[in-house]
Amino acid sequence: MKPISAYLTPFLKLAPGLILLLGLLSCTHPQTPSETLTPDGTLDSLTPDAQTTAGTPARPTRAPTSTATRTPIPTITAPVSTLDVQSEDLSGLAITFWHPWGGAQAELLQDILDEFNRTNRWDITVEVTAFEGLDRLEEAVDAALIAGNLPDLLAAYNYQALHWDASGTVLVDLNEYAGDPAWGLSADEQADFLPAFWDQDIASRAGASPRRLGVPLHRSAVVLYYNQSYAWSLGFSNRPATPYDLRVRACAAAEANASDGQSGNDGTGGWLITPQPSLLVGWIYAFGGEFVRPDGRGYQFNTTETAQALDYLKGLQDSGCAWQAAGSDPAVELAARRALFYIGSLSELPAVQAAFDAAGSQDSWIVLPFPGADGSPVLVTYGPSLMITRSEPERELAAWLALEWLVYPPNQAQWVAASYLLPVRQSTLGFLSESISANPHWAAALESLPAARSEPAYASWGVMRWALNDAMAELFTPAFTAGQIPDLLEALDQAALEIFTQVR
Repeated sequence: MKPISAYLTPFLKLAPGLILLLGLLSCTHPQTPSETLTPDGTLDSLTPDAQTTAGTPARPTRAPTSTATRTPIPTITAPVSTLDVQSEDLSGLAITFWHPWGGAQAELLQDILDEFNRTNRWDITVEVTAFEGLDRLEEAVDAALIAGNLPDLLAAYNYQALHWDASGTVLVDLNEYAGDPAWGLSADEQADFLPAFWDQDIASRAGASPRRLGVPLHRSAVVLYYNQSYAWSLGFSNRPATPYDLRVRACAAAEANASDGQSGNDGTGGWLITPQPSLLVGWIYAFGGEFVRPDGRGYQFNTTETAQALDYLKGLQDSGCAWQAAGSDPAVELAARRALFYIGSLSELPAVQAAFDAAGSQDSWIVLPFPGADGSPVLVTYGPSLMITRSEPERELAAWLALEWLVYPPNQAQWVAASYLLPVRQSTLGFLSESISANPHWAAALESLPAARSEPAYASWGVMRWALNDAMAELFTPAFTAGQIPDLLEALDQAALEIFTQVR
């Protein structure tokens, strides 16, 4: 596979000019009408604005020329679909969509789909049901599997999809739709998805061709929230590039708080340890390790790189450069300079800003990926994909058209900007220039997209990630010593084998 940077446009790479370049990209977005050939063989002439509301993503085509020509006009031949569905079969269909979001997110998603319902040329209606989180959604799908009344379209995580489709008969192989000449995504459109995200939904079975169980909707990430002004006051003008850089800064912060004459902040100042299922994943990657077995048969944590990562983390705690406090608000501690950094979800951006505002702090804070031992950053990402359940061909195709609408770059731009999420398509960034200018912390996270690493594509991952959380809790128990790390890794491998074997 090519490195992710090989697929990215210049404005996506780590560079100070991200916002400026995005602004230029927005200004040069083509405004000429373009002709697109619909799957039923009709020719549409759409302006870019009209293309965003035509009911299905328009294909990028060459704009028509006004130059006179003496050569005959070639006959335009409609692409031939490999699906056994005619355009008229879609007329008036009502399909169902289940997702796990509430509040403002649910309202925005409903607005985006209301536009699809209003404008699509087949009069397809998407009926939406929102559940209170992934667990409630999973319960509903499990019940629907038994009752035989599954929704047509789902937004869920890869490990859930693999569990539901353990028999290989529940979810549609979206390779059939993505690759369809008439209704699918062109090669350029497929390449527009970041490979780290696009590849995650491929499921492989022994003796069977790989199947695509989903198309990524968005991603979030685990990041370091770092008080940059605090680091500057300690004499560190550069951002930490390696774990060892981070340790030096964390220890300097802890020493500064211990010697400032204020007893109230003694024992603080470095890394505030917060429970996070993907915490160990980030550090394993940062130390150059992998934990998915190369033969595809589960996990392997008892490795040199994972041992180095755990030794590093325990060393931070043992030297007083890392601390934890039950019930503490990490954003508040960061704003008060009782933490130099902590690790949390990208969704916490508004909470961190609110904490700095409430404290009246003028400190500059940033989000960082995990610093790699070789100087290469690592961004641990996770998030849902869109899946289609098996039903009648026309219902599956209608669900596919709604799916395409949801990942159409202008629509995806609305969705990710509202909740500080990561887009899964490169071209979506061209519609985010205003939002990026207004949210520099989110912009910094977007700059780290080339360093994205996805979670494993195993049905057992939903359980395994919590086992990792338990391992981290044990590591940071005060009575636990660095000499016990080999035993912890051996026990973790045993638990991983059991989880992988039993959770399918």
